[in-house]
Amino acid sequence: MPENSDYLKTNRRDFILSNYAKDGFWEFLRSNYKADYIVVDAKNYSNKIKKDEVLQIANYLKPHGAGMFGMIFTRKGGDSRGCETTLREQWILHGKLILVFDDEDVENMLVASSTGTTTDIIGQKIEKFRLSM
Repeated sequence: MPENSDYLKTNRRDFILSNYAKDGFWEFLRSNYKADYIVVDAKNYSNKIKKDEVLQIANYLKPHGAGMFGMIFTRKGGDSRGCETTLREQWILHGKLILVFDDEDVENMLVASSTGTTTDIIGQKIEKFRLSM
């Protein structure tokens, strides 16, 4: 669902992907990260994203709304100060898992899609993030 707004029209999410999987990787995301829907935010910035962009998508994630799992796709990834710190805070304090994908990640996903292993890249991002805590 592209450019979907909430009831009051205060939050406009770039994309919301429905996740009705009953098994496999996507079901794992649903049951462990409340990913009944996956919120995707696209940022075509020439620099790395910062704290504000993470807070923006975090604002869209709600347990009784779109869920608690989001992905930001951006050209250069996130900066190590504001972005990375805010990603950790959102996970620790609010249980919101937000992953950031850069151009290289997208290229790897496109290559992996030919073998059906795109979810491996998402899984690796989750592992890397969780094990860095």
